[in-house]
Amino acid sequence: MGRGGGRSAMRNMRIVQTPVRFWPAYGGVEKYVLELSKHLVAQGNDVTVVCADEPQVGSCVVQGVKTLRLPYRAKVANTNITPGLFRTLIRSDFDVIHTHIPTPWSADVSALVSLMKRKPLVVTYHNDLSGQGIDNLIASAYNATFLHIVLWRAKSIIITQPRYIDHSRHLKFHRRKIVAIPLGVSEPLTISQGSRKPGQIFFMSVLDKHHEYKGLDVLLQSMVAIRNSRREARLLVGGGGELIKKYLRVACELGISDSVEFLGYVPDKELAELYSSSALFVLPSVNKMEGFGIVALEALSYATPVITTEFAGSSEFIKSNKAGLVVPSRDSDALAKAILTVLEDDSESKSMGVRGAEAVNREFGWDKIARQVTGVYL
Repeated sequence: MGRGGGRSAMRNMRIVQTPVRFWPAYGGVEKYVLELSKHLVAQGNDVTVVCADEPQVGSCVVQGVKTLRLPYRAKVANTNITPGLFRTLIRSDFDVIHTHIPTPWSADVSALVSLMKRKPLVVTYHNDLSGQGIDNLIASAYNATFLHIVLWRAKSIIITQPRYIDHSRHLKFHRRKIVAIPLGVSEPLTISQGSRKPGQIFFMSVLDKHHEYKGLDVLLQSMVAIRNSRREARLLVGGGGELIKKYLRVACELGISDSVEFLGYVPDKELAELYSSSALFVLPSVNKMEGFGIVALEALSYATPVITTEFAGSSEFIKSNKAGLVVPSRDSDALAKAILTVLEDDSESKSMGVRGAEAVNREFGWDKIARQVTGVYL
């Protein structure tokens, strides 16, 4: 398994990114593509993002990054089907095309176009494609066929945590072309310096069926024991989605409605304030669909300690830097105990946050990450 960034960066590369959606759509892949593309542009490259027009904002320039947003006809397994994608890419001039898994269709069309135009294809493999019900059947069929065609075609496959090559049974067949490059973390926004709110616990995710692996249901269960020990404890849940009513109902059934607040979509400025004012951030991921868990490092960049599970790619970083706690997945009792441990030791909690912030700023700057990715493109 290789590592990126060993060669000097080429200037003025023409790069096409093909995520299924892009900012202002919210999600881990969307944020990854935005931050990476911004910094590639800042380093002298030309970047165009080709994606579905969801939400419908039209083609425009986003922080220096050109976008081509295409109409879509349907949505299958959380992937927008854009009939115009092939035509748009085949007519584009580029030096490299960078696509993303897990997104059938956009990755497949990108692989086909890279073959026809004889241009290199780079894939960032964020996590395995899976689902529930019919989505799982579609995912299984795709993983057994087209996924390996895309990975075979790729010049390089970027994974964001080295351990993922062992977690994913699909990657082992392509080990020789895998490069480990972590996700980057943006510099913290400048905000007014207020004190942290004792007992404030923060969770952030998209609240839809495709992100149930984030483990919010486990966190809600843990709040029963937490509230019994610390009445002032309060869970703030950031993010919107079709499951928000379900989680509201779960909180009601558990009798913790007055200790949980669902915030809906959180703009960047408010997100920064939530990171910096919370006593801790919790990411209780329950399976290997969790890739790196970039929100955990974002929280740490604001010196906020983090509790997560072994499935988050950032868990090893958190443990080695003593920046929080890692607990078994799906164990609400262990999660509650860990949260109470952090809440009840203010001195160690502050030390965790300081250690985490220092390590994040040292290792995960987006400028450094973008240079490593450019090395993969060459």
